[in-house]
Formats: sequence, structure tokens, C-alpha cells
Amino acid sequence: MTLKNLVLAAGKAKPELSVLIPPGKNKVLLRILGKPILYYPLTSIQRVNRGETILVYREGEEEVVETANSISLGTITPIKQVVGTSVREAILVAENKLRDTDYFFLVYGDIIVDPEAFNLLLSTHYREEPDATILIAPYDPEYAETYGLAIINEEGYVEKIISGEQAREADQTYIVGGIYILPTTILDYLEENNTLPEAINKLAMNGKVKTVLWNKLWIDIGYPTDILEATYQLLSELKHSKISNKAEIESTTIIKGPVIIEDNTYIDHYSVIKGPAYIGEKVFIGAHSFIREYSDAEYRVRIGSYNEIKKSNIQPYTLLDSKVTIVDSIIGENCTIGTNTTILNVLPEKEKPPRLRTHLVHPPTKIIRKMGAVIGYNTRIGASTTISPGKIIKQESIIKPKTLI
Repeated sequence: MTLKNLVLAAGKAKPELSVLIPPGKNKVLLRILGKPILYYPLTSIQRVNRGETILVYREGEEEVVETANSISLGTITPIKQVVGTSVREAILVAENKLRDTDYFFLVYGDIIVDPEAFNLLLSTHYREEPDATILIAPYDPEYAETYGLAIINEEGYVEKIISGEQAREADQTYIVGGIYILPTTILDYLEENNTLPEAINKLAMNGKVKTVLWNKLWIDIGYPTDILEATYQLLSELKHSKISNKAEIESTTIIKGPVIIEDNTYIDHYSVIKGPAYIGEKVFIGAHSFIREYSDAEYRVRIGSYNEIKKSNIQPYTLLDSKVTIVDSIIGENCTIGTNTTILNVLPEKEKPPRLRTHLVHPPTKIIRKMGAVIGYNTRIGASTTISPGKIIKQESIIKPKTLI
């Protein structure tokens, strides 16, 4: 059996997430723990299958290809997508490169899954020899309608994939998880204008489509809070510290818990880093700052003195002036946050942004719903600004000092 890899990295972001994506980039280039999102699915699939890797990217987003080449474990064959936004259209862009293989291993470029899932999918496919094998995952019923739901029989074979209104009313909530081993014959169904779920249904009607249930790490980066969740989950797996010998850390700095501190980073006196946390390359952390658990400061982020950061992701080249408090937030690339700025994170009881994380607190029956802010790239926020919970600030905004948002 011949098997090629197909990675789809041309998808367009939802409006909530697009404020974080500068022109010419794609959501797969947003960074988590020092790596672009694309790194996680691309290298996971390549570790399992060393066959040719085809990367579908969108015209005008050539940086996706450059980045893929820099992180790839093998040769990349880039295919440019000019028109269309559906998964079906993205697959068909690569049709000519797929027709000479028996199967293709498909993964979406914005899916973060434990690499073990790829191994399990491939070994199941080899062992049981179905016509296709797909990953499914349990999911929150409230959001399941945005994915295809797999209705499966007792042996784990697909009876039907449903979506939209049908999915909303279904009893099963095993979503199709964005990783597939598909026969090239499915291209014929796609050419007949069937969506990918419709094409898989035709495969299931005429043969066998096996499912592999995955209960561990699985995150689809569709909303800003998915970045926070991915940061949280990946840092949760950190068991030991990894501190570069090229980092400069002053003697009075306190580091507690597992942390990653990359090359050429400087941490000033009396700062506290409480892991798990990620401090990227060439980051500056000023004196008396408190970087709390599940924080991620990416390449060349500058954090002034007396800052507090918790459960947040800060994209590259962003500057935080002194006495800034950031919690449960995502800060876009190349932002400047003025001194004394505070982002609040406890939402009013009746307010609920999409994909909100909830946190059980003491007493255990009480739930506090938290979400800080999403600040778009190239934004400038004036000093002494207070930002209410759940706010999304558009890219390239200029906020005057002493503003209440």
C-alpha cells in the first residue's frame, strides 16, 4: 500500500481569531510554546509516515511554506490554493499529486493532537484493512454541531456522518477529528461535488470506514480560547525544566515548577517564574515581575518591571510596559501595552463568550467563568487602561490612555 501525507493549511480563520493574524499569514503560524501551530500536525504525521508530504496553502500566504520547510522532517511539496474555502476544494487542489498513490493520510493544519493518535490510526488501518480509517473524539455537545458527527455501530464502523441541524439533535457526540486515512477513490466522490462527510458516507455505504476513538489531547484551533486551551494542555505535559545555558537569569530570580526558558532571554532581579510556563527566545523580563503558571511569552516579547501574567499567550514582538496585569488573555503580535493597564477576567454571570473555559473553585460547587481579552496584532493601548472580561480588540487599534473598554 502506498501512502502520501496531505496537510491542509489554507483554511480561513473565524472573525474572533482573525484579529490575531497579520496580513500574509495564516492561523497555522500562530505560536504556542515556541512553535507554529502547523508544527504539531505536520511533524506528528511525518514521524508516523515517511512518505511524500503535500502541503496545501493559500495564495499570498507563502510564509506558510517557508515555515513548513523550516520545521519539516522531510521534503515538502507545496500546492497553492487560489480559490475556494471548503475542505473538499482544498483536497482537490492536490488531486494530481494524489492520483498515483493508493491512500493519503490527511490532517488539518490547525489540529493539535497527541502524536500517539497518528500511530494508533495507522496501525489500526494496517491491521483491519478497512476502506478508510478516521479519528473520532468526544466533544462538548454544545459545540458539536460545527463538526461532523460520526454515527458508528458496535464494531466501530461508520454508519453515517451527520452535520448541521442533524448533529445538534443527535445522541452521539463523537466528532470527526480532522485526521483521516482515505483511499484515492474518494477523489471521484469529491469531484461529483460531494462534501468530505458526504464522500465518506458513500465510502461507508459501499465498504467499511473504521473509526479510532481518541480520548486524550485533541484541540482544533478555531477560536482564541482554543489557543489558551492548547497552551494549558501542552504546558500541563511539562514535567521537567529546560533552561538554556545561553539565558541570563539574575541571582535573585525565583523559578518554581517546570519551565522552559529559551536562548538569549534575560530575567531581571526579584522576578518570580512559576511553572509550568514557557519563556521564549530573546525575551526580556523586568525586575519584580510575576510570571504565573500556564503563561507563554513568545519570541522577543518584552515584559517590563512589576508585571503579572497568568494563563495567557503573548505572541512575538509584543511589549508590555511596567505594572501591567494580564490574565486569561491572548495578546497578538507586535502590540504595545501601556503602563498600569489591567485586563479583568471574571465574567458577569449572564455573559458568555464562545468557547469559554470554566474553572471550578472552592467551594467545588461554584463555577467561575473566566476570560480575559483578545488583543489584535499591531495594537497600541495607552497607559492606565482597564479592559473588561471577554473583550476582543480589533487589530491595529489605538486606545487612548485611561480608557475603560
